[in-house]
Amino acid sequence: MEPPVATDERNSAQSLAERLCKGVLNTARAVDTSARISSVARWEHDDSTLLKVSTDSGTPFNVADVLRRRWPLATVSIVHNVISGHKETQVLVPSSADQIKRANDMAKESSTALWLSLLVRVLGAAAAIWFGAAVVSNVFS
Repeated sequence: MEPPVATDERNSAQSLAERLCKGVLNTARAVDTSARISSVARWEHDDSTLLKVSTDSGTPFNVADVLRRRWPLATVSIVHNVISGHKETQVLVPSSADQIKRANDMAKESSTALWLSLLVRVLGAAAAIWFGAAVVSNVFS
């Protein structure tokens, strides 16, 4: 009989922060191979996650641009690390509720949504006028 095998359940199921770090790091390394996660923090007050990505190249702007395109619901910025003296890319991933709110706001601002909203209003007004004309024609006939 073989002894039972001890498994680490933590390795089998990655946490959200680990998956987030892996995704951000893969995206950043596509632009700069020296990119690395310098810190990860979870903000308890609003359940968001803050990641800092540092690079040896000294130009985090390209990394920030790619991260903004890849993570549109996150807030991506460049911060100057006073301790080390170089600039880092900072990624603030909001909580699920905030992500839903931001996605709705972004969808409302899109030109397609604005055109569809205008189309619905015009069709609604046309339908109301048509209905009013049909009622009036039935009353007077």
